Amino acid sequence: MQLAKGLDDSDKDIYIFGIYQGAILLLNICTALLIGIILNMFLEITLYLIFFLPLRIFAGGYHAKTQLRCYIMSTVTNVFILFGIRYLNQNQSIWELLLFIVAFCVIWKLVPVADVNKPLLPLEQSKYQKKVRGTLVLIAAIAALAYITNIHMVTAVVEMSVCFLSVILVMGVIKNKKILKNQEQELINAA
Repeated sequence: MQLAKGLDDSDKDIYIFGIYQGAILLLNICTALLIGIILNMFLEITLYLIFFLPLRIFAGGYHAKTQLRCYIMSTVTNVFILFGIRYLNQNQSIWELLLFIVAFCVIWKLVPVADVNKPLLPLEQSKYQKKVRGTLVLIAAIAALAYITNIHMVTAVVEMSVCFLSVILVMGVIKNKKILKNQEQELINAA
């Protein structure tokens, strides 16, 4: 039986899952935009989402155990990101450039960081790595151009996006190592 023209009933669960995931993403984006409106930083949060989401989708890294925990963590993080952007926009120094360079290098080295629940095939790893690295170079160029033209808000947004992604990747690596260590310990205890 077919659900609609060209759609198999046997794929129903896949479609439902895709719609559910899309709704969760839309909720997260709408919440982020609402936070931007409340903090009078709508442009900043919009640019942050434009720069961060393409990187995050392919970079991987830490993932919360539940959708609710992910939503709460994302919401709280977005508030801190916006305050970080505000701070960086008002207080520029050599330290932010150095932090950006370190974060850039961390991302370059680690991507992609697979989740233990979603391992990546070698072909996927190579493809995702190229996408993240290309996007990273593009947004670094945008940040440099914004800095040269004295549009410091854009530079601050890119810096926060890159720095936060590097933290997520490091947290993902730590989480994966901890899970593998626990699995190894369970095997030793079972033997």
